[in-house]
Amino acid sequence: MSRKEIQRERNEQCSERHALAVDRLRSMVSEETAAEKYRPFFQDTAIFLLELENARRKISDGVWESYSLEQMMSLNEILYSDILEENYSRSYANPAYAAERFGQEMGALLCCLYAEMRSGIPYSFEEKKDYLTILYELFIEVYNCFEEKEEPDPKEIRDIIYWYASDYCDVFLADRIEEQIDPEDSFAAEIIENADLDNDRCLYRFGEYITENELGTARHLRSLPEETIRKMADVYTEGYRIGFINTGKDLSKKSVVNIRYTLGFERVVRAAIENFRKMGLKPTIYRAASGVITKREHHKIGYHGAVANWQYEYDHRQDQALFMDKRYVERKLEVTRTVYEKSKELAAKFAGPAVIETFGEKPFSPEAKPEAPAYSSEQRELSLLYDSRSGQMTNEYIKG
Repeated sequence: MSRKEIQRERNEQCSERHALAVDRLRSMVSEETAAEKYRPFFQDTAIFLLELENARRKISDGVWESYSLEQMMSLNEILYSDILEENYSRSYANPAYAAERFGQEMGALLCCLYAEMRSGIPYSFEEKKDYLTILYELFIEVYNCFEEKEEPDPKEIRDIIYWYASDYCDVFLADRIEEQIDPEDSFAAEIIENADLDNDRCLYRFGEYITENELGTARHLRSLPEETIRKMADVYTEGYRIGFINTGKDLSKKSVVNIRYTLGFERVVRAAIENFRKMGLKPTIYRAASGVITKREHHKIGYHGAVANWQYEYDHRQDQALFMDKRYVERKLEVTRTVYEKSKELAAKFAGPAVIETFGEKPFSPEAKPEAPAYSSEQRELSLLYDSRSGQMTNEYIKG
């Protein structure tokens, strides 16, 4: 069964749960059962989640394809406006603002929860109804605690987030590893190879934040002759091939390459995919992770659009500090081992990443906020342990 068929089956299996969760979100918008202090947080977040649901339905029903460029731009702005620099000082995604509203301990937990809800944006565009259902149910479970008690114990909220991360590790992390090594049914590759790249609208289909920078890059590349695009792709793919020769590695043993790039370069990537296929390599093009279970601090590993706010990324780089313990790390390692073992033949054929570097980004000087979660010395050791052991597993299954 292909990944696309598996996803379709998952969506069907969770349909009833999904419908119930969406109905609950709709009722939350007007309810006044949570304490007044917390009510705006839950109502505003429910409205945001309903925006995600609205986007998913429009894509699923084919309405998205009839959208004008202006409508796509408007939705993109709606989904990302809350964390833009000019709005961030009063965003629930800002740990300092959340702490000011709800206190340090509860503020950090609700801030993390809100950021996790924001990770659902790409799930809408990829039509992952199962992922969205999991997020909606997490949010509703936390909300229920605030309905039952005016001021729940932060430990109760922390436990809910912990078990969400632990229980769904074998969904989010497992899928993440598989999409890194399995070229079948790549969401991004399908857009790049089949969309009308002469139209700005194609950039908005990815669900990433789009600015004039990405649009300008795409327009510039569009103005170049095909021969120039081919030469750019040739330099990129030949450099990759020669890299294998220079390190004494046999590329002919591999069949999968991971393409990493910033949105706007689709014309070059389309030509590069063609080149790689001639080398016997199929592409995996996975998105930079945004969920607490799969992201690697604030690093963007994978394709992505514009970064709406680097301070937001930096503030949430160690959200796992709110719940990470040895049991959780062992759980992630267990899932990693299971997935690699199941897909060891694919992993053995993985050639590694081919990165299109971009330059000229505005320098970022992060503010280290005392309200943002940070690893304890024990958690730092656990994080290093996870990186070391997961890296060893990667090297074991993905051989040079």
